[in-house]
Amino acid sequence: MNSDQLFKKKNAPFDFFDVDLYAASDEQLQDISNTMGLALNIDEMKRIREYFKEKKRLPTDVELQALGQAWSEHCCYKSSKIPLKKYIYGVSEDKIVAREDAGVLTFDKDHYYCVKLESHNHPSAIEPYGGAATGIGGVVRDVVCMGAQPIAFVDPLFFGPLDIQLKNYLRV
Repeated sequence: MNSDQLFKKKNAPFDFFDVDLYAASDEQLQDISNTMGLALNIDEMKRIREYFKEKKRLPTDVELQALGQAWSEHCCYKSSKIPLKKYIYGVSEDKIVAREDAGVLTFDKDHYYCVKLESHNHPSAIEPYGGAATGIGGVVRDVVCMGAQPIAFVDPLFFGPLDIQLKNYLRV
């Protein structure tokens, strides 16, 4: 059976399909992800298959698209989680006043500062100006949502070999 046969058209006035993940081999699961542009790996596709087996039904193409989007780097930081946990989470936890859209920390007895990290690089790789606007727009939105007024932005771009020791190139 080829992967196209795993898509079963539903009775609807538009293209809408059940996707037979049960009958799919591992290779076909990955092919479904690639063909639909889900950017899900084989382990994620297997998790989805198991979920729908427990529900005793097949997923629709729309549900698979929703899962692909929800499990994307943009929404769940798939590739960023490890460095974020290693270098960002846990830093000055005792000094954080609020952590919602952005973090709020005490500056002095009369002031606080609001910090926002935007890690969504994918749009910038595809379309630099729009991607940068999306990134900085998200930072402004999240800082304002915390009731703060933006006064400064830092927008570092890093190019070159990943093993370069930055401290040798920074001027203090």
